[in-house]
Amino acid sequence: MKTLYLHGSPDFYGSGKVLLEILRIPGNAEQAIVVFPHEGPLCEPIKKMGIAVHIINMGALRKKYFTPHGVIGRLILWIAAVIKIRRLIKKEKIERLYINSLTIIIGPWLKTHRKMPLIWHLHEIVERPKVLASFLSYLLRKADLRIAVSKATQQHWEQLLSPLPVALLYNGIDLNLDRATENNDVNSTPANNQGLTQGARSLREELGNPALLIGMIGRIQERKGQSYLLRILDAMRNDPISKDPSRFKVVLAGDAYPGYEHLIGQLEQEIDNLKLRDRVHYIGFQTDMTALLTQLDLVIVPSIEPDPLPTVVLEAMKFSLPVIATRQGGCVEMIAENESGYFIPLGDAAASAKILAELLGNKERLQEAGKKGRERVGALFSERAFKSNWLRLVQG
Repeated sequence: MKTLYLHGSPDFYGSGKVLLEILRIPGNAEQAIVVFPHEGPLCEPIKKMGIAVHIINMGALRKKYFTPHGVIGRLILWIAAVIKIRRLIKKEKIERLYINSLTIIIGPWLKTHRKMPLIWHLHEIVERPKVLASFLSYLLRKADLRIAVSKATQQHWEQLLSPLPVALLYNGIDLNLDRATENNDVNSTPANNQGLTQGARSLREELGNPALLIGMIGRIQERKGQSYLLRILDAMRNDPISKDPSRFKVVLAGDAYPGYEHLIGQLEQEIDNLKLRDRVHYIGFQTDMTALLTQLDLVIVPSIEPDPLPTVVLEAMKFSLPVIATRQGGCVEMIAENESGYFIPLGDAAASAKILAELLGNKERLQEAGKKGRERVGALFSERAFKSNWLRLVQG
């Protein structure tokens, strides 16, 4: 069935990687057309698959537009995008619509006839503002199939959409360590981070070969918890393990959404204000995730809002890395507590610091958890299971 895929950002973060895996399922690429709001690193590998990529600004819905002026601007973009995409649908004889993000909300207005199915893949848990959650719930009722990436996501939207069902489809990951990550040879580093990716290949040496190297990988945004991690590290300042800079270092990897670049400057300033520059290093967006992950000893996911199913947890477990995360969202399903990873409390930097310091003092325990994580990701989040479950849900 000829399908139009709409996605909110052409990058290699979690939902973008899921889109790439869906397009790689046998039979999908031949019947696919993809629309992104702008050019980005995900465009090139999709084009190499022989899939047409169209650039249409679909007015992605983000918090910074929650102003009268911003809403008016979004409305104009939504109307223009609907007109352009409906023309594309008619020209290409599109039979099915797939939306891979709740930031793209124009799906219900794109259907050219009643029988055209709309699939909405839910990678987000939206709790506030409540008016936004209600608005998105109204739109999701127009979809023919709603797919959640975790039980936490599924339960959240089923409560708001009752009695309509939401299907569950865990993301999958290729467990072959010899296979390069999808973006190693096709992605490009943003101009302000040039050279950092190459540096990641010798990161441990650059940082003085610390005994433990901790990584936090993700978008630079408030809900991902970079600031919370810095407060945790600040609370560890008087712990014996923190007094020796060679014991551990922390790297923050990732960039901000276009238009939110100021958050990077704020993060750097916060590192300086807390006098953590000798401990914490922001290394920007990394094109070679394998080169980075193979040098880490631990991955931390300190999200301050429910993270539906952070792909970085799967990637960490793939490389036998233990994960420490706040106890919420999809992480609760992904991590077997005290076996393949550990949880820290939300909103309590002092308690989290105590847990982190204790774990950093036991490298053998961390390594054993990493091995258990590798077993767990293979059992529950394999690429094979993802593909078979996708086909079951979408093709029936």
